[in-house]
Amino acid sequence: MIHLARLLPTSAALSILCVLSGLPAAAQEGFSAPVDPDAEIPTYEIELKDGVLLPAELVVPARTRFKLHVTNSGTMPGEFESNQMRLEEVLFMGMDTTLTVTPLDPGTYDYFDEFQPGANGQLIAKEAAE
Repeated sequence: MIHLARLLPTSAALSILCVLSGLPAAAQEGFSAPVDPDAEIPTYEIELKDGVLLPAELVVPARTRFKLHVTNSGTMPGEFESNQMRLEEVLFMGMDTTLTVTPLDPGTYDYFDEFQPGANGQLIAKEAAE
């Protein structure tokens, strides 16, 4: 058996292992995996479910346009909102929507369900490793 870590720097070995295992490249770099890694504009999933936002943390590349596909799978209406990203959408039970997000500077951006106090999440925009 060949040990890639002995032949290549750690980051290169990890990249090769992710390609061989079918993991999206973004996932291996510490970013959340988009729904379709081959899409021109990456799309990330967020789920509203009875006072819980899933995932509670989403990591995306900074300075890149992307989409958020938000689904309310709960039994109550929800309102996905982010003041910092200027996003707001009311979703009744079983509804979904796709929101386009303009490129963000590196940083942390809060999102929440305004109808469910305490249902909070964070989107972290970070630079890709060079």
